[in-house]
Amino acid sequence: MEFTIHTIETAPEASKQPLVHAQETFGFIPNLEGILAESPTALQSGMALWDLFEASSFSTIEQQVIYLTANYENGCSYCVAAHSGLAKMIGMPAEHIEALRIGQPLSDQKLQALRLFTQRMIEARGWLQEQEISDFLAAGYTKQQILEVIVGIAVKTIHNYTNHIAETPLDKEFQAHKWSKP
Repeated sequence: MEFTIHTIETAPEASKQPLVHAQETFGFIPNLEGILAESPTALQSGMALWDLFEASSFSTIEQQVIYLTANYENGCSYCVAAHSGLAKMIGMPAEHIEALRIGQPLSDQKLQALRLFTQRMIEARGWLQEQEISDFLAAGYTKQQILEVIVGIAVKTIHNYTNHIAETPLDKEFQAHKWSKP
């Protein structure tokens, strides 16, 4: 099914300001947000959750670990490419980006615990074993962060599912990080 990639000019009225916000955030309007603009509710929800997750207790690197893990698990080519670029921009080590792109363990044990916890949350649909929760907490994370992982997954659920249905074309800004699931 073909979806319109809206601009500020073509978007429904209630999507115009969120698209301006996307442009201010990313320096351009990503195709994903242009597609989400079809539904002001979907666009506003995705952007509000993005902003809330950005204000979480996770570092920017940890946020990208959660996002890239969810993108990988959900097989979202668009989001893996986009977040590979964002991870590089914030200074995530290249070996970590590559490991996340191929679904392999991270060499940093704390970040690996975060990757594994996020992966298990998605695989188990939140039905984790007590030991998995204990392992996450033992790695130095908190109960607050358990709940914040869920917020990160929620952001990616909106984005990944939209990209799957809309077959969102990759923006030129993300072409260098093009990806398909191994």
